[in-house]
Amino acid sequence: MSVVINTNYAAVLARKNLHQVQREMDKSVERLSSGKRLNNAADDAAGSAIAGRMESQIRGLTMGIRHAKDGQSLVGTSEGAMQELNKILQRMRELAVHSSSGVANTVDRDYLNLEMKQLVQQIDAISVNTKFNDQPLLEGGQFTFYTDIDIRGSVIQTPAADMAASALAVSAVTVSIGGGVLQANLSNVVSAIDNALASVDSKRAALGAAANRFNHIIDNLQNIIMNTVASQSRIVDTDFSIETTNLTRNTVLQQAATSMLAQANAQKNSILSLIQG
Repeated sequence: MSVVINTNYAAVLARKNLHQVQREMDKSVERLSSGKRLNNAADDAAGSAIAGRMESQIRGLTMGIRHAKDGQSLVGTSEGAMQELNKILQRMRELAVHSSSGVANTVDRDYLNLEMKQLVQQIDAISVNTKFNDQPLLEGGQFTFYTDIDIRGSVIQTPAADMAASALAVSAVTVSIGGGVLQANLSNVVSAIDNALASVDSKRAALGAAANRFNHIIDNLQNIIMNTVASQSRIVDTDFSIETTNLTRNTVLQQAATSMLAQANAQKNSILSLIQG
């Protein structure tokens, strides 16, 4: 092997290895300090693209859960108001039955009719004042929700519900039970109230079914998010057990490469002995 001065191949080789080890150490420190395996696209080009798509999906699914919960709140508001309407109609039916019993005289029936009128007015008040996000819920409107990943086949519609007294056919005139109403006609009042109760119960059943479907949608979306996040984590996040091992190995190699570089530089001193000799 030739002995030269101008070129120190061993030092060049040691310096190359030292530079490579230093780069690997810097990468390990970056990953350990950030907690991410992918800090830029150069770390894993394909992985960065896949993780980006997963992030979009996770954000979309999260917003879908928010929409579903908003839908639940809207449905709950409507159903709660209808529950109160059901109580009012039940009381109206009690008054009508009492009035038609034959025990109440004309004056008594007029008193009963006073409460009946107030209850009819309250039905109208609930119909007008029941709102969600300043949108009336019981004036005949219908609401459509798109809450799943793909809107095809994932449309939820609330039933159109007009809960005004006139729409339920229980206006003050229709359900009058005062003394001026013929005894024979009071059975028609009970029938009208029964029909109104059936209508309210039907709408409540539809809202309950929608609320249950929202629950299943939320559970499904949360499950998808959980698994997607786990997959994204395997691509993006740092495995600390691996990176700490790499850092320890590269630290030892760095020290060894530094020592070898010093040895390579020192070897050229042997040429002086040849000259001096």
